[in-house]
Amino acid sequence: MLVTPKSNRRNRNQALAVAGGAAAISLAVGWFFQPPLLTLVISPLVYWLVRRRCLRRLKIMEQPFPDSWEKVLQSHVAFFRALPGAGKERFRQLVKIFLDEVRVTGIETEVDDTVRVLVAASAAIPIFGFDDWEYHRLGEVLIYPRSFGDDYQTTGGPDEKWGGMVPMGQQRGVVILSKPWLFDGFDNPSASTNVGVHEFAHLVEREDTENGLPPEVPWQAVRNWVQYVGCELAHPSKNRSYIRDYAYTNDHEFFATLAEYFFNSPELLKQKDPRLYGMLRDMFHQDTASLLKQTFAHSSQYDPNALCPCRSGKKFKICCRLKGAKREAATKETETQSTTVADSGTTRP
Repeated sequence: MLVTPKSNRRNRNQALAVAGGAAAISLAVGWFFQPPLLTLVISPLVYWLVRRRCLRRLKIMEQPFPDSWEKVLQSHVAFFRALPGAGKERFRQLVKIFLDEVRVTGIETEVDDTVRVLVAASAAIPIFGFDDWEYHRLGEVLIYPRSFGDDYQTTGGPDEKWGGMVPMGQQRGVVILSKPWLFDGFDNPSASTNVGVHEFAHLVEREDTENGLPPEVPWQAVRNWVQYVGCELAHPSKNRSYIRDYAYTNDHEFFATLAEYFFNSPELLKQKDPRLYGMLRDMFHQDTASLLKQTFAHSSQYDPNALCPCRSGKKFKICCRLKGAKREAATKETETQSTTVADSGTTRP
C-alpha cells in the first residue's frame, strides 16, 4: 500500500509507457477517423488514470497523523508500541492509507476514531513485514454491535456465535467484525485471540489463490507450511492443547488462528513449538516474539503481578521483566569482561 521512491518511479514509467502507446495507437487509427486534436486529450487522460492512485496515496502520506489516532495506537495496540521510531512511522502511513481507501461502517452501532483505527491496525499488523502489499478486493469493513450468526444477523439469538467473518460469493470484498470482540483482541492481555488479525489473515492467505499464501513468501516456506499443515490436520499432535480446537476446522482456519497466536502470544507459541513459530516468522517476515519481548521487558507501565502482556500465562514479574533484567545483567557482564580484556592488553607488565 505504501508508495516508496522505487514504486513511485515504477508507476510513473508505466504511466508514460501506457500513455505513449495510447497516443501512438490513437494517431495511427484516428488520423483517418477522428481529429488529431483528440489524440492530445487521450494521452494525458491515460497517464492520469494510471497515476491517480499513486498520486492520491502520496498526498495522504504527506498529511499529518491525527493526534486522536495516535492516542488510540498508543493506548490499545501493543504491536505499535513495540515498534522502533521508523517502524511506527511506517505503521502510521499504513493506517492512513487504509482508512482513506476502505470504508468502516457501523451496523446499528457507532463507529468512532477508536474503532476505525483498531480496524486499520488489524489490517496493518499481518502485512507489516511485506514490502509491497494490497488488499485488492477489500472495499468495506462492517462493524456489528455484538456477535452474529451464519446469516449475518445480530439479534442476540443462541446461534449467533461469530465475532468476525470474511464472506464469500456476493458478499466478497467485505469484512465483518463484532465491536466487542475487536476491542477484546487488543485490550485483553491474557487472551490469545484477536478477531481483527484473524479475519485479515484470511485475506492475506486468499490474495494468492494458487498456493494460498502471499506472493512475497519464499517458495521453500510455502512448501514447508503446506506439508506441516497437511500432517497436522490429518494427525493432530497431542502437544497442541494450547491451540484452540477451532484451528483444526480446515487449513484456512489453521492459518488464521495461528496468526492470532503469532501476533498476540508469540512467546507462548515459540516456547511450545519453535519450528511452528519459525515457519510463521518466515511467512510473515516478522519476529514478533523478539519485538514484543524487548518492549515488555523494559516497560514500567505493567503491573508486576498481572499476567504478562506477551501472553505466556505467567506473571509479568517472572516472565518478560525477569528475562529482560537477566539479559541486561548478562550484557553488562560481557561489556565489563571485554573492557577488562582490552585494558589488560594495553597495559605493559
